[in-house]
Amino acid sequence: MRKKRRRKARGKAMKCSISTYYKILDAELYNYDDGYMQLNVDIDTKNIDLEEYVSMQKKSIADMCNVPEENVIPISRLEYETYTDE
Repeated sequence: MRKKRRRKARGKAMKCSISTYYKILDAELYNYDDGYMQLNVDIDTKNIDLEEYVSMQKKSIADMCNVPEENVIPISRLEYETYTDE
């Protein structure tokens, strides 16, 4: 019986999808109640700094919702699902 050999990626970056979840406080978009947002992105793992990505997303969400950045809180998927219909 022949063993299957696994090929190495040979410098090619792995592709994957990332979902991040946020709680947004005091946004008019959510009638000033707590709001929740999920963002999905397909990435090349060689070129991603997750902390920088989340920081940039927080800033973008804050700008879009017209709230201070500190009102955009990264949360877990479990918390997101608990407070939304998904």
